[in-house]
Amino acid sequence: MKTSLALLAILFLGVSSAGALAAATTAEAQRLTAALQAYLGSDPGVVTVTPAGQTYALKLEAAPLFAKIKEPGFSASLSPLEMTLTDQGGGKWQVDQDQAISFSFKAEGTFDMTGKVGKLKGSGIFDEAMGGFTSSSGDYADFAFDQTVVEKGVTTRVSYTMRNIHYETALAPVGDGADGTIKYTMSGLTEIISAPGAADGSTPPMDFTIIATEGSQDGTVKGLKPRASLDLMAWAVAHPSAEAMTSAQAELKDKLRAVLPVFASIDGTSTINGLTIGTMMGQVGIARLDVAVEANGIVADGRLREKFTVTGLTLPPGLVPPFAADLVPSSFVIDFNLRDFNLAAPAKLVIDQFDLTKDPPLPPGMEQHLLQALLPKGAVTMGLGPSAVIAKLYDLNVEGIMTAGPVATPLGEATVRLKGLDDVLAALQTAPPELGLQQATPMVMMAKGMAKTEGDGTLTWKIENTQQGGILINGVDITKMGGQ
Repeated sequence: MKTSLALLAILFLGVSSAGALAAATTAEAQRLTAALQAYLGSDPGVVTVTPAGQTYALKLEAAPLFAKIKEPGFSASLSPLEMTLTDQGGGKWQVDQDQAISFSFKAEGTFDMTGKVGKLKGSGIFDEAMGGFTSSSGDYADFAFDQTVVEKGVTTRVSYTMRNIHYETALAPVGDGADGTIKYTMSGLTEIISAPGAADGSTPPMDFTIIATEGSQDGTVKGLKPRASLDLMAWAVAHPSAEAMTSAQAELKDKLRAVLPVFASIDGTSTINGLTIGTMMGQVGIARLDVAVEANGIVADGRLREKFTVTGLTLPPGLVPPFAADLVPSSFVIDFNLRDFNLAAPAKLVIDQFDLTKDPPLPPGMEQHLLQALLPKGAVTMGLGPSAVIAKLYDLNVEGIMTAGPVATPLGEATVRLKGLDDVLAALQTAPPELGLQQATPMVMMAKGMAKTEGDGTLTWKIENTQQGGILINGVDITKMGGQ
């Protein structure tokens, strides 16, 4: 969850200090108001700044903005956001917040959402020159959220509560951007998702209860462009209509170019402990879930990696028949990555070529040029990093790579390692005959015969495909087996 202190990171650029610990003045409060209105608009009552001793009281009120929405059946409310601004000198401001928050959004007949934060308390230092918080920390307590969605006659309800959230952030200027870190911890998560089955029987009833005792998140970002993002936001507020944007589209292109690559890279890890998922068939348990994400921004060297690690998986009693109980994984790892794509080139192409005076704004034939820019090698490389499935009877490990594109022949290779195949076969032999699992034994034995056996009994298969359509397993082309 993002702290509302971060709201000022997109509102506060352009505000200058008047000297640390100087008495607050009406003139300075008016100037602060005008500066913030550059990002929120000048509707009366939305931004209010008043002197309060040596500080300024900031109030952000969304009601005037919601009142401008004239959609039938729509209503919305949000508690005023109240903060204290203290001038630290040198273009830095301390921002403090301590309040409860409630909100609601409703589109009659289709959507209804309400929520609250029992207590939000946080503090941070905003740096005007950088356009973001050099540091911030805070706590949320008693967060609750309820949502009802009606779609095609089916009503889905989601409720979400969290007892505590603590966050800490840091951001430092580097060149025309900034590098930073973020840390979150949470406890007491409960989420309930429910929906009745469709009247025509096309979908069954759905009822899940997700509980987590605690969790944490750590992340880093490099090359973030907070100030350029503020400039783009201010430009959009100053050009609220399509006509205004069209007449100044050269400026818009410059603002968009300045924001790129949005960020150079992000890396983050999340951990959830004590996770349980209540289902219609019983409770699924996960002792620990770890998620790691790495990604580049809109750069030439595109990169994406996601890794999921599940430890201590348990299934509802009676869900798995006795013969298969030891075949169910207790843990697994899936490590996926993607590379050899270019996001910077198509982004530049779109910015250079769009013309808001035309319909459509991009010239004909752009799709092919964008695809070529996105895939400079004609294909993307997909990888499966060291991944594993571990159960009582076996240990399966897989790693591989593949290149594929709209016109390129998919090529790849993978290495599969399995320990415990004989135990798996023995378990399958005890399955009830009506399941027919014993019929798979000849195929499994053939696969075993093609494997290479390592010293500890692990079986290894190296699988490759060729430009000619062949499939090799440990160097043997199985498409030519049987006289084909």
